[in-house]
Amino acid sequence: MNPIDELITISRYYGADSRFVIAGGGNTSYKNSDHIWVKASGSSLATIDEDGFAQLDRSLLNRMTDKKYSADAAKREEEVKNDLAEATLTKERRPSVETSMHNVIGFAFVVHLHPTLVNGLMCAVDAEKELQRLFGEKALFVEYTDPGYLLFKKVAGKISDYRSLYGEEPQVIWLQNHGIFVAADTTEEIKQIYADILKTIEESLNHPIHEGEIAVSPVATEVIPALRMMLSRNGLKTLRVRNNALIHSYSEQTLQQKEIGRPFTPDAIVYCKSNYLFLNDETPDQLLREAEKAIPLFEQHHGYLPKVILIKGIGLVAAGDHADQCDIILDVFEDAMKVAALSHSFGGAHPMTSRQIDFIDHWEVENYRRKVASAASSGRVENSTIVVTGAAQGFG
Repeated sequence: MNPIDELITISRYYGADSRFVIAGGGNTSYKNSDHIWVKASGSSLATIDEDGFAQLDRSLLNRMTDKKYSADAAKREEEVKNDLAEATLTKERRPSVETSMHNVIGFAFVVHLHPTLVNGLMCAVDAEKELQRLFGEKALFVEYTDPGYLLFKKVAGKISDYRSLYGEEPQVIWLQNHGIFVAADTTEEIKQIYADILKTIEESLNHPIHEGEIAVSPVATEVIPALRMMLSRNGLKTLRVRNNALIHSYSEQTLQQKEIGRPFTPDAIVYCKSNYLFLNDETPDQLLREAEKAIPLFEQHHGYLPKVILIKGIGLVAAGDHADQCDIILDVFEDAMKVAALSHSFGGAHPMTSRQIDFIDHWEVENYRRKVASAASSGRVENSTIVVTGAAQGFG
């Protein structure tokens, strides 16, 4: 099998497994001495083919490592985007913003993912301490850094320090509130490393997450249609409802909702935005009166309507433009619940800070991803209300 076919195979292998990829997050690459092939923005790992990869000139990428860019964040990211475009040989495909990190890692194949188990550790208060305990002092931990050029420079510096300290290339790079890079010269070795990592984390859990399906309450048929109308003043919305044991543990315990009140990773912001609505009154009438007050205040304060609503006695509600978008919102936010629950084994939940969230909210790259994701998922069942009983994936 040639290297590009290997890259396609391993991309699909992880892209089709929801333990590793939710809503298209993550990217993969292969490089030789002259060129790098990296997942293009908007491509799905689960279905990717050769046309889903951007090809870049490594000699031009290498110049970016030492180039001086603007101190102004917006101007800097524009300069970096333009240099990436110049290095891109496949001009019709926009390379992942993380291309430069793939380029600096000293192995042929790189698979960067956001596995739920990994982020249960990486989004925990004691992430670095627990990482060293589980994987040893050589485990390479990178503190949260704004994605883009700054993260690339931080990772490049950490790799350089690692080489000096240990005389070898790091194969695994752990990113706080983000995910993980695994690299090797063969895809089989990458698979083995990932399998070992997940096994180690899973065996260390002392707070297992709630599992099992719970039917959506009949009360939903009273509340959701009215809620949909409140959210549809500027165009009809599709609402989808999901409930299971994990969702129930947060919808019914208001004190625990604080730990899922802010996003854990940039991906969560792309799909769910950064603020969520919690409705905790008891009866349908009370819930609707609460919603009538809360939704306008939410929009006034945040500048947009909520995509995620957690309702006591009903479950998790996604509000989107069509059913596919709602499915993604439900999957991504349920994954955040899993991350929060898993983090209890490693010191508790550690969400992103307000400053970190603000950067992502205004970052051109993520706004581009939002547009691509919305366009790619549109087309199935628009402007409707859908109730799903259960639908939670198993874990373990």
